[in-house]
Amino acid sequence: MFSLEQKVGQLLFIGLPGPTLDVEAQQLIKSIQPGGVILFARNLESPQQTAELTADIRRFSRVMPLIAIDQEGGRVDRLRHLAGPMPSAKQISLADDAKLAFELGVVTADLLRLLGFNINFAPVLDIEFPHDQPNGLEERCWGGQAMTVIRFAGTYLEGLQNHGILGCGKHFPGLGDTAVDSHHALPTVNRSEKQLLAEDLRVYADLFSTLYTRVPAVMTAHASYPAFDGHSGIPASLSRNVVTDLLRKRMEFSGIAICDDLEMGAIQKTVEFPEAAVRAVEAGNDMLLICSRPDLMQEAQTALVRAVETGRIPRSRLEVSIDRIAKVKAMVMAPYPYSAEAFRRVTERLAALHRAVMESAAPQETLS
Repeated sequence: MFSLEQKVGQLLFIGLPGPTLDVEAQQLIKSIQPGGVILFARNLESPQQTAELTADIRRFSRVMPLIAIDQEGGRVDRLRHLAGPMPSAKQISLADDAKLAFELGVVTADLLRLLGFNINFAPVLDIEFPHDQPNGLEERCWGGQAMTVIRFAGTYLEGLQNHGILGCGKHFPGLGDTAVDSHHALPTVNRSEKQLLAEDLRVYADLFSTLYTRVPAVMTAHASYPAFDGHSGIPASLSRNVVTDLLRKRMEFSGIAICDDLEMGAIQKTVEFPEAAVRAVEAGNDMLLICSRPDLMQEAQTALVRAVETGRIPRSRLEVSIDRIAKVKAMVMAPYPYSAEAFRRVTERLAALHRAVMESAAPQETLS
């Protein structure tokens, strides 16, 4: 039997403070029993240590957790200091070779499974738009047209998931046309519903319907969309109109919806933290990312337990998310046994891929 606290814990996707499961980290996992754990560069000191850390996370978890990383390549390359540089989505698309996108998915999956991960918070499915101000998506998008993103991100997903790592499309319903980085403040996407459906959401619709690229998880965006919520300033990640009515009902997505990090400025400057956690679940998210602060992880668990006990969140709603999470976890493949030789081989493949992408993406000299 699972307590209400443990059931609520399955909805939390938490970060850890350091590279080992010290007493504090062990207690954090034991008390929350999170449905997922995400690791960052601060957690990763060596390949062997990373494999041991992910094994320890599984060992201290009563229910097998999703173990995630943001391993996109380019600007978001958590494993660069361990495995060497990984090409970005932008570099792959400039090379204009979908086979390179497939190979990036394959190599990424083989690397992550060797280190004990089972889900990658990639690919970015946002369409690239020109902006004078940085919005946090530079070099991370596959292209400026929906069909370009579908072509490359879909091929990448096929390689990634065929080799046993689950993908997670982000940032729903489309974060490309913003001039503000949601890590710092809440952006507004001033696109019409017609524009969003024809372009940004076309990417998701296509990848939801194709067997080999079907994503089991989607990350919801911390941005407001007047097309769906008027000028209320509600982030999509906390909006029932977006997460339930659009993602679940209109687009018929049956996987898990993961709310982007609740510690980001877009949320912290908009909604009080415990209320944000409750509203994220009310909106329809199944899992909530809380990446750094253990006190906020505990606050979220306490607030969600209280919301269920008071009936604000029906128990049936909690069970729906737990069921979705369990179905995605049933898709998880076991990690590869770690060895230094296996790691050397996969990093050699990564280096060869990086060279091939750089050569293909480089501007070609022409004779005049």
